[in-house]
Amino acid sequence: MAGPKTFQVTDGVYCVMRRSYFTNSYLVISPAGIVAIDAGMKSVGGDVLAALHDLGRSPTEVKAILVTHWHNDHAAGAAELAEATHAPVYYHSIEAPHLTRVKAFAGIRGAISSLVPETGPMVLLKGLLGNAPQRAVQATHFVVDGERILSDFEVIETPGHTGGHVSYYHAPSKTLFAGDALAVIDGRLRFMARPVTEDLEKARTSMKQCLARDIQFVCPGHREPLMTNGPDECERFRKLLDSNAAWPLFG
Repeated sequence: MAGPKTFQVTDGVYCVMRRSYFTNSYLVISPAGIVAIDAGMKSVGGDVLAALHDLGRSPTEVKAILVTHWHNDHAAGAAELAEATHAPVYYHSIEAPHLTRVKAFAGIRGAISSLVPETGPMVLLKGLLGNAPQRAVQATHFVVDGERILSDFEVIETPGHTGGHVSYYHAPSKTLFAGDALAVIDGRLRFMARPVTEDLEKARTSMKQCLARDIQFVCPGHREPLMTNGPDECERFRKLLDSNAAWPLFG
């Protein structure tokens, strides 16, 4: 399968998009160094490391790895990326039992999960069967709502998709890194699909929390970033959420 596609969202912000499962990680480049948001689908960390190479940057320039949640398609490469960069890893404490594999299933479920490829249509099943990424990654720091990382990244607790899901707002570029708290399809903000949302009411509140900011760009965990008409689209979706519109089955 072809490697990830790396493209610019706005000045200093790059999307690392895999064709498999339309999964996105992101790199933010600033004078202080590089910040990675999520770590790709492969335990070898190949997605993000390949993107750094494409951008002519060194892994040693990465100063922080921000993980939105434990699901394999977002966190698989975190352990390898941390080893390659020596950068601190940030995520919510509620996600720790999964990310450190304390909750990983053993026995038949665990064995089947280990055999499922990390890319392709079965990747969601891999995560559900294993209940953890294949490689454990320890947090250097557990994030809490409202704190700032490297001055520029605000932590937003956004439970719903998972219990400890977090999003990150990058104030200098007015970019929301939403993970799986929000979806973007064809230039429009959307709900995530109901079957992959653990708690619909918490998820709805989390979306409102995310959008209560001055947002120009939305970088979700899947499909494509919202790169045009950001403020108007955020306002449209805020009004939809306030109307208590029914949650569509597939988002």
